[in-house]
Amino acid sequence: MWHTLSAKRIKSTQLGAEIELGIFAVHAQIPPHYMAWCLDDTFSSKFQRQDDTFSVFLSKITESKHVEYYFEGSESVCEMWLVENKGSGGVLYSGKPTPDYWLLLRAADELGGTDEWINGLKTIQSIQMSYIFPIEKHAKLTWLRALSHL
Repeated sequence: MWHTLSAKRIKSTQLGAEIELGIFAVHAQIPPHYMAWCLDDTFSSKFQRQDDTFSVFLSKITESKHVEYYFEGSESVCEMWLVENKGSGGVLYSGKPTPDYWLLLRAADELGGTDEWINGLKTIQSIQMSYIFPIEKHAKLTWLRALSHL
């Protein structure tokens, strides 16, 4: 089951419904394709790179494009997104410590819950640090609404 501190309800601009996400900050100074491969290898997932980059306006005039990977499992497997924090126009979140990646999971409890994911992330040698992003900071992640598959 979702832990209160690990789930975030956001309004989907496309679906008009509330969606619960597990939000993980990942610190790993590796290329996005290698990060996706590490996740695939550890969790038996199959991330696909989006053809189009994830685009979001960081300010009224600054558009930033970010690499996005997406995995949609069967009905019994959660949906996941891997988004690079640093893009062409800046970072999605600049608070300290500043993560390199965001791992977003919808229905993470289907694959053991958030604790299982944190434990799995800790086994990946290329990841320096990973943690559940604090719920009190979720309001700063306004870019979530722009995810292509949400």
